Amino acid sequence: MDEFIIFLVVLLLVWFLYWGPKAQEARAERERIAAAERERIAAAERERRAAEAEILRVERDRVLKAIRIDAPGFILDARLDFEREYRNSGGEGSFGQEMSPLVCFGYRVGKTNGRTETERHQILKYAIAADLDVTLKFLPATYRSEWGEPLSRTRLNRIYQHLNNLADLRDGRRNYEIAVSQWRADARWFHTQQLPLVEKFSAI
Repeated sequence: MDEFIIFLVVLLLVWFLYWGPKAQEARAERERIAAAERERIAAAERERRAAEAEILRVERDRVLKAIRIDAPGFILDARLDFEREYRNSGGEGSFGQEMSPLVCFGYRVGKTNGRTETERHQILKYAIAADLDVTLKFLPATYRSEWGEPLSRTRLNRIYQHLNNLADLRDGRRNYEIAVSQWRADARWFHTQQLPLVEKFSAI
């Protein structure tokens, strides 16, 4: 019996003095290796996301450049005419619900003076891609910033809501049936066409 007790005491001493520290060292090493592996995986994931974001940035810049270069001449002419009128009025203008970058780029609806559907769509496509700080730099900076960055959700929503607001303001009024239907149709077309592009680059 005494020998067994001595054996247990020796066994406990060996554990506390040798096996215990060794086990703790092994556990700490496993935790260190696991932490290093987690950090390696996290770093690789950050690198992957950064690379994907850079690819998206390059593609977005290419898309924006293509849209801006391909802008029809009538859009640029309308912008110049608007700027001329704006400056001739002393830089004063109304920035209520009727005003928008679309107006600056020549967007009009209606049976008499409205633009064709193709032209309106071209203006909408250009408006979401335009750099307002360049094309409309003569307008107040605070107003330009309200419309968001090119191909952003803010820009998409502002244009979409603007078209619907115009339709809501005139809905039910005499002689505005065509204008209202065109505003609503353009809003649907714009949202359907541009939402996938905006969502694609929203991860940047």
